[in-house]
Amino acid sequence: MGAYAIAAIIAIVVYMAFSLAVGLGLGYKKEVVSTSRGYFIGTGTQNVILFFTTVATWFSTGLYQGVVGSLYKNGIGWIGISTWQLLVVSCMGVFGPRFWKLSKSHNFVTPAQLVSDYYQSKGFKLIIAVGMLAFCIPSMMAQIRGVSWAINAITDNAISFNMAIVIVAIIVGIYVYFGGFNSQAWVDTAQGLLFIVVLWGCLFIVAGVNGGWTESWRRLAESAPDVLFYKDTSQYWSWRRYISFFFIQGLGGFFAPYVWQRTYAAKSSRDCRKLAGYMGAFFCFAVCLPVVFCGLNMHVAMPAMENPENGLVTFMAEYAPGWAIFVSLGILAAGMSTISSILVTCSSILAVDIGETIRPDAGDDKVRQWGRMLVLAILLIGVVMSFMTIQTIEILINLTLAGFAQMVIPVLGIFVFKRMTKAGACAGYLAGLVVSALGTITWNNPLGFMGGAWGFLANIVICIAVSAVTKPVSEEHRAAFLAPLKTPDQD
Repeated sequence: MGAYAIAAIIAIVVYMAFSLAVGLGLGYKKEVVSTSRGYFIGTGTQNVILFFTTVATWFSTGLYQGVVGSLYKNGIGWIGISTWQLLVVSCMGVFGPRFWKLSKSHNFVTPAQLVSDYYQSKGFKLIIAVGMLAFCIPSMMAQIRGVSWAINAITDNAISFNMAIVIVAIIVGIYVYFGGFNSQAWVDTAQGLLFIVVLWGCLFIVAGVNGGWTESWRRLAESAPDVLFYKDTSQYWSWRRYISFFFIQGLGGFFAPYVWQRTYAAKSSRDCRKLAGYMGAFFCFAVCLPVVFCGLNMHVAMPAMENPENGLVTFMAEYAPGWAIFVSLGILAAGMSTISSILVTCSSILAVDIGETIRPDAGDDKVRQWGRMLVLAILLIGVVMSFMTIQTIEILINLTLAGFAQMVIPVLGIFVFKRMTKAGACAGYLAGLVVSALGTITWNNPLGFMGGAWGFLANIVICIAVSAVTKPVSEEHRAAFLAPLKTPDQD
C-alpha cells in the first residue's frame, strides 16, 4: 500500500469519526427523540441548520460527478437546463409556509398524512406511501454506490467497493438510529460546508493550473470554443426535452418527501419562505459558479478526458493529488447527507403512513420504536441493493423525480381546485406513476417529451375526468382543514 492510499485512509477515518462526533454529540438530544415527531422531523430546527440540511440533502453526489461530466461533454447548455432548480425554490416559497402551518396544526409528519387527511382516505395514504418508497430506496442505493466508489478509488482499492458500502452504512446508521432527524441535520450542516469548500478549492486549483481566471477563459475559447456555445438542439437538448425536464425535475425536486419534510421541520412559516430565498441565491453563486467553471475549464489542461463523469477526481489526481482526497471527501459528504435524509424519510413513511394505518391503536412511543428499527431495516435493504447491478433499479433512479412530481396535482386540489375529488386525485396520481414509467422504460420519451411529462399529462386528464363524475370534499371539511392558513405568518 502506497503512502497516498494510507493518507487517504487516514482522512476517511478522521472524516467518519468527525461525522459520528457531530451526530452523536451536537445533534443528539434525548428530549427531541423522545417523541415520534421529534425523531422524524425535530422540534423546530434553527435557520442555519435547516438551511444546510436542505442544501446537503438537495445536492447529492451527482453535483461532483454527473453535472461536471455533463458540462465537460456538452458545454454551457447545462446552465440553461439547471434553471429547474429555481422552480424548486419557487415551490418552496409558495407551498413551504402552507405545509408548515398545516403540519403544526394537524400534527403531520409525512407528506402522505397531509394529502390523505384532506381527501379523507386511508387507502390514498397507503398508495402515496408505497409510491414514494418505490422511488426513495433506489435513490438511496445510488448514493451508497457513489460514495463507495469514491472511497474505493481514492484508496487505490485498499478498501474494496463492497467494504466501502458496509463502512458507509454503519456510520450513517449509527447516528441516524440514535439521533434521528436532529442528528442527521447537524451532520448535514458539517457536510454541506465541507462540500462547498471543496468545490471552491477545485475552482482555484483549475484556474491556477490554467494560468489564472482570465487566462483560463481565454485559453478555453481558443482550445475548445464549442463548449462555450449552446449546441444545436438536434445534438443535445431539444425544446421538448428541456420544457418537460424543467417542470418534472423542478416539481419533483420540491415534492420529494425528504425535501417536503424540511418545511415541517422549520421553526416558523416565515423561515420556510426565507429558506427559499437563501437557496436560490446559494445555488446560483455558491454552487453553480464553481461547478460550471471547473466543468468547462478542465478542457484547457485535459482536452481528451476519457471519463468526464469522474472528471474532478481525475483532474485533481493529476495536478493536485492532495486535494483529490478532499474531493473524495466532498463526494462522501454529498452522498452521506442524502443517504441519511432518505433513511429518516423512509422510516417515517413506513412507521407513520403504513404502521399507524395497520395498527391505529399504536402509541407514540411504539411508532418511534418502529422508526428506529426501520432505519436499520431500510439501510440493510439499501446495502443489499448496492451490491447488485440491476437494470430496473437504474431505471427507477432515473424516474425518481418524475414520480415525486405527480404529487403536485393532488396538492393543487387542496389549495386551488376545490372541485377535485378523492377518487380523481387518487386515480390521477396512479395514472401519472404508471404512464411516467411506461413513457420512460417502454415508449422511450414519445415525440421527444420525457416520460414523466406524459405521466403528468395523464395525471391531469384522469383526475379531471374522474373528478367530474364523483363527489368533491365537503366545504365544511375543507374549511376546517385549511383554517390554520388564515393565521398570520410566525417569526
